[in-house]
Amino acid sequence: MSDEQETTARCPKCGEQLIYVTSVPHPRSPAMQRTTFVCYPCNRTWSYALTPAMATAYAAANADKGEPPPAPASGYAS
Repeated sequence: MSDEQETTARCPKCGEQLIYVTSVPHPRSPAMQRTTFVCYPCNRTWSYALTPAMATAYAAANADKGEPPPAPASGYAS
């Protein structure tokens, strides 16, 4: 992955920036990682098959951003 390449992902539904969650080995392609992101405005997760280098770059780029924003209120009483 080149230094110039952007390490942000946009939600395909609303266009907001996705938050990196985790990366695990892909179950059917050992050369790839299943990388999961969350979109808080849509309250939805998105998973993509990425190379290990790209998955590591997303993890490193998001490691210094602190805690993710709080999840939207569910509307249920506690």
